[in-house]
Amino acid sequence: MRNPIPALIARARARFTRRTPAVHPHTTPAPLYVAAGAHGFNLISHAPSLPAPCNCPEATQLSVPRALIGDLVVDTVAGGSGRVVEVEPSGLALVQHPNGLTWRSCTLRPAGAVERLNLLAADAVHAGRE
Repeated sequence: MRNPIPALIARARARFTRRTPAVHPHTTPAPLYVAAGAHGFNLISHAPSLPAPCNCPEATQLSVPRALIGDLVVDTVAGGSGRVVEVEPSGLALVQHPNGLTWRSCTLRPAGAVERLNLLAADAVHAGRE
């Protein structure tokens, strides 16, 4: 009697193997371009259009505020919040949460009113534990 298990395994593997289409040697695949979108990076078939340079006068352009030592800030990428402990000349800031966790970030914004209250409350709780 033949063993049916190898045939069943081969049949099951055949369902999950990718069949690659035959590529003709004289055709070239269309180029793909990487474009940054609102939800990440996208692959598109045409070259992305670049935005026109800003022709605004210098007075209307917004400058990026640099964090000062002691400011309460929120990291817009990591989502953490804390107090700025150190600022490097490159703009990278060392941020410390009241629980002692520290990280470096350059994507900071000032903490809002509710975020400031939460940080001050966490400061008071962790100050009482020490």
